[in-house]
Order: sequence, then structure tokens, then C-alpha cells
Amino acid sequence: MKKSVLCLALSLALVLAFAPVRATEIMPEADTSKANPVDQLTGAVWQKTPEAEKLAFLFGVETAITVEYFVNGKVVEKATKEGKRPVYTLSPFEKGWMKAFKGVSRTEVIKMVDAWYAANPQRLDRPVMNVIWREIIEPRLDAKQ
Repeated sequence: MKKSVLCLALSLALVLAFAPVRATEIMPEADTSKANPVDQLTGAVWQKTPEAEKLAFLFGVETAITVEYFVNGKVVEKATKEGKRPVYTLSPFEKGWMKAFKGVSRTEVIKMVDAWYAANPQRLDRPVMNVIWREIIEPRLDAKQ
């Protein structure tokens, strides 16, 4: 058991040590001291990013949304128990992501983003999250109404 924990800790340390190096290989032009991290992930960067890292990025977004969803559920539950009016704290982005991508795999989302940039090569400066919201989520929500 102790050996497994040590191996896991060593693996995690190596991943964390080399992650910044990999990020600078993909985004060498990014000035992280000034730019919004969301705006740094543009189509130009996305195209250079390996699929495994795209999947990891989307997994991170989904994980954050899931955490917010469950925290919101606990806040609503507590308010209800206390006889207060529940306050829903999910953002339109979080609600939109959950509704638009229900039953959609991360691989399919990657294909949608890749297809948008392939069809719009002159817009590689556009942030990926903007493309996901404006070009993928919003149209899917409009289609479901």
C-alpha cells in the first residue's frame, strides 16, 4: 500500500513538473502575465493541441460544471429545508452546456470545434470557448426550443 501511494505521488509530481513545459510548447506566443487564460486558447492553439489534451480540457470544463451543479443542488436543498426561497446559482453557460451536450461525447464536441475552425480558417484567433458557446451551444439550444 505504501509503495503504491509513493508511486502515485511520484507520477503526479512528474506530470505536474512537465505540464508547464508542454503548455509552452503548444502556446509559445502566449503572454500569461497579461492575457485571460480563456482567451489564450484560440483556434491556432487548438489545432496544435493533441486530441488527448483536448479531451482533458473538455473533461476539466465538464468537471467544473458538474461540481457547480452539485453545489447548487446542496444550496437549494438547504434553502428549502430552512423554508427559504431557493436561489439557483448556475450560470447560463453551465445550464447551456448541460442541455446542449446531453448525450454528446467529448470526442463529438472536439469534432464540432475542429469542423468550425476548418470551415473558418481566417478566424483561428477566436477563443475556443467563444466558438463552443456561440457556434455550438447557442444553436443547439435554439434548435431544442
